[in-house]
Amino acid sequence: MKLYSRREIFEKIDDFLARHKNGVIEILGPTGSGKTAFSIEVAKYLVSAEIISVDSRQVYQGIDVSASKISRDEMQGIPHHGLDLVTPDQDFSVYDFQQYAFRVLDEIFSKKAIPILCGGTMLWLDAISENYVFTDKKGEKSTKRDIPRYPFLKIGLWWEREILYERINKRAQWQFEHGLVEETKYILSRYNVTRSAFMSFGYKEIRAYLEGELSYEEALSLNQKRNRNYAKRQLTWWRGREDILWMKGE
Repeated sequence: MKLYSRREIFEKIDDFLARHKNGVIEILGPTGSGKTAFSIEVAKYLVSAEIISVDSRQVYQGIDVSASKISRDEMQGIPHHGLDLVTPDQDFSVYDFQQYAFRVLDEIFSKKAIPILCGGTMLWLDAISENYVFTDKKGEKSTKRDIPRYPFLKIGLWWEREILYERINKRAQWQFEHGLVEETKYILSRYNVTRSAFMSFGYKEIRAYLEGELSYEEALSLNQKRNRNYAKRQLTWWRGREDILWMKGE
């Protein structure tokens, strides 16, 4: 797999946008790889850009610490979309997000700005860039892929596995120490969270800790393992993809 430097990636971005009037920049990568920070860097470089978060957890209101949702200060004035769209007790399918993203992309282009997709939810990203055609509004199945609506430049963030896991472990520990336990208490007391959301948010480990089934250290360890396993699934999904330019993490 060829790895590009930061400088080479920005050269690729310039060349892509020079060739495509309505081009979309897509930034992807496993959890903990630094996608959010890099998307801000790219947006500031492009001057007139807006970011669409493509994350199946960040669409939920109140799911902030668990989803590593970007804060208002971290946005640095860059317009963001795809955040806080529904409450944790509502279903929001890949189809729902695809249709939402298409509308936002059209709006961004109408303002003569450049859209940046940023996220790690694999199916959701592909549903947009490859224009999946779904058999029903649940998004559960796709019969085919239609002609893409726009040209996409896909940039992946790549780290050595050991370094990536270290980043994931440190982030999970930071989350535990900065509000994840309190967020769990609040969400579970207020909403009837769907099973899939409950598992993906990491609330399962926290609730087990709160109910005395796990120690704090055990809950943290399981949370870290869950995130590492998710990163494995993400990397497996993208393995061998020739349409992604991988940038070496720094």
